Amino acid sequence: MSVDLDLLKTPGPTVTALTAPFWQAAAEGRLVIQSCEACSKAVFYPRPICPHCWSDRLAWREASGRGRLKSFSAVHRPGHPGWLPAAPYVVGLVELDEGPTMLSFIAVGEDACAVGQLLVLAPTRIGGRLLPAFKPSAMAGSTTPNQTGDTLMSTETKDGWIGVIKGRPQVGAFAERSRRTRPEDIEAFTEMTGDRNPLHYDKALAEASVFGKLIVQGGVTSGILNALVAEDLPGPGTVFLEVAWKFVKAVGVDEMITGRVEIKEVRPDKPICKIETSVRNEAGDICLTGTATVFTVPLAKA
Repeated sequence: MSVDLDLLKTPGPTVTALTAPFWQAAAEGRLVIQSCEACSKAVFYPRPICPHCWSDRLAWREASGRGRLKSFSAVHRPGHPGWLPAAPYVVGLVELDEGPTMLSFIAVGEDACAVGQLLVLAPTRIGGRLLPAFKPSAMAGSTTPNQTGDTLMSTETKDGWIGVIKGRPQVGAFAERSRRTRPEDIEAFTEMTGDRNPLHYDKALAEASVFGKLIVQGGVTSGILNALVAEDLPGPGTVFLEVAWKFVKAVGVDEMITGRVEIKEVRPDKPICKIETSVRNEAGDICLTGTATVFTVPLAKA
């Protein structure tokens, strides 16, 4: 039976400050492990101190993604019901070329596994997230059959950013732009939406309110973020898929505001990013804060 592992309702990893670099790299289709700068030994699982020399000088390094299968097991009765549609599936102990051993999903059926066989990293979408997995090195770039010989899935991670005008952004990249709000912004937003809230038009009433001034509509405040994602980062072709914003301080007329977006997560197989967003006023006060998910349509001509 063929199963789309990406659709499984499985629990996600527990991410802590210590393990965050590992899971961030995993979301980008990479495998990183710690390396001790004192004794040069590789370390996995993530730890605050080196188990070989007790130094705390641990740094994250890109792993080769190669290893050997030390042991494996076919799981017929998963510990979580979300895995039931995929059962039986294989998990194994992988001895990385760098030395440490890690437990991993093996992206082939039991009949294709053998203790001692060479494995390569095969990032696999499971339960809506990209996770480290391994497959036999002889199958690199191919699809993986399950026990019945049916094609279970492809372990080849495609580049979902081909054709995107500004290319794939890097985690940590950010962009900012500023503008001054104008009375014309209120009129334009009203023309589009019909929003004629007196707080935007009646100066006396607005000044007597908790805001103490005429304020622009929330859409005017957040609009600078539309410009940022569509023009700067990720760039042309970008649209919002989901937003989670809090408007914490009203923006008045004739106020300078600065919007900022920062890339927090990038899907390698699709042009989708999770970004951190904010809008501040001239005094540096946060007016809007939150996160968003954006999709960038590939617009570059081949």
